[in-house]
Amino acid sequence: MSTPKDPLLENEATDRTYYATGVLLDTNDFIAEQTYHRGRLARALATLHGVGTAAGLRVVHEEHQDAPQEGEIAVQPGLAVDPLGRLVEVSTLSCIRVKRWYEGYASNKLLRRPKEQFNIGTVTGTLPDEGVVADLFLRFRVYERGWTPALASGLYDATDAVSPARLRDGYELRLVPRIENVPPDVPELPWPMPTDGKPWPDQSVADEAARRSALKDAILSAWHPGRPALLDRLWGSDFLPEELRFDKDQPEGKVPDPAWVFLARVVIGVDGNTDTGNRPIRNGAVAINNEMRPFAVTVAALARWLGI
Repeated sequence: MSTPKDPLLENEATDRTYYATGVLLDTNDFIAEQTYHRGRLARALATLHGVGTAAGLRVVHEEHQDAPQEGEIAVQPGLAVDPLGRLVEVSTLSCIRVKRWYEGYASNKLLRRPKEQFNIGTVTGTLPDEGVVADLFLRFRVYERGWTPALASGLYDATDAVSPARLRDGYELRLVPRIENVPPDVPELPWPMPTDGKPWPDQSVADEAARRSALKDAILSAWHPGRPALLDRLWGSDFLPEELRFDKDQPEGKVPDPAWVFLARVVIGVDGNTDTGNRPIRNGAVAINNEMRPFAVTVAALARWLGI
């Protein structure tokens, strides 16, 4: 199934189609109409709610009782806002088979490390003494759906030319091993969550007027010029793995849509031995941290937080 390029990657979509009697419209006009409305919505979502998980998308490890090595990393249904402001929805439970994923990587990508170097924080499940650290990412992806007859275009003369009938907004999941000596921390967002144990709003500034002033100053500094700046901020850190940014099989060597959303840090437990491929042998343990991810905090979540 092919992946059409999303116009929002290149177009800020501030121009909309102008309709007038007698004007002939072509494909570009209808694409411009869609892109304008999608672009304005995406801009509003990214600005008002931020980037990250808006609802659901909890990552869990599902064990197989009869075959511990055949477990799965499961992503529960949910909704996220990606760095370009696009909604990314996972509507059904989605799974990554740990054994198949693990055996698909070369041994030099699966770095064995002690738990002091996991940099994973609070986890669900038992933390193994040694393990391979990987990060799970989610990306917006468009899929072609169905076919409909279309007039041939270009230099070719055909009587059976077809075109996709619909485009469906979908998603892609990638679990990527960390190859750094110490897995990096998540970059701080422009609107970080309050730290544990600190009341909200932040009381570290005693004077109420000063807190209001600091909030207004943060808002005045929050604007970004557009999609290139958002992606540069994402790429500017060392957090996004290289294989999610660069692809030797793509033109210019870059991933066509690099707007990934970080979901969870995963530790796959290993023992002291290696298999025939020189990979550390798994012991069946898997630990997951769901709270390292960025969150796109909704108004409903804030209302519940404040008790209103």
